[in-house]
Amino acid sequence: MAAVSWSLLMTTNARAQETNAPKTVLEAFEAQTGTIIVKGSEPTGWVSAEAGIVSVKCKESREVSTGRKVHGIAIEVKASETQFDTTIIDYDELDSFLNAIDFISKANYTVTALASFDALYTTRGGLRLALYSSNKRPGTLQAMMQSSSISKTRVLLSAQQLAQFQALVQQAKAKLDSLRANK
Repeated sequence: MAAVSWSLLMTTNARAQETNAPKTVLEAFEAQTGTIIVKGSEPTGWVSAEAGIVSVKCKESREVSTGRKVHGIAIEVKASETQFDTTIIDYDELDSFLNAIDFISKANYTVTALASFDALYTTRGGLRLALYSSNKRPGTLQAMMQSSSISKTRVLLSAQQLAQFQALVQQAKAKLDSLRANK
């Protein structure tokens, strides 16, 4: 009985450690110990959503001893003054993320023959972008962005707000492209 309890405890502990582990390359890089990490950031902008704010920030982290740099963006989803969360997206995910935003911004009822649909994209860090419908009535599509945290902070986005967000991510990628070109 004690062996079973110990086994269950160790399995639960291992799962807890897995969920606390960095999900992105940038997060793992910044979590290094025994070395100096310089973390730079620069706000790109924000979109005021129907139920909150979504902001985009460029990130560059450098290990001083080796000069190695890692890039990405931080997306903060803020539903209220007390409910907000930031999710990191690695540089190598940005093209895929931009393609997903483009698809979701153009999706409509033709994506399936069924009456309703969900179009979802989740980043490595857990940021979820989705488009939902409930039936074939015009105007029932709704975009949503949800953070990766336990609280799952989410905001709803109109088509115009999603386009503004896409432009911010494109600006952030262009900034990172220029930083990477000037190595």
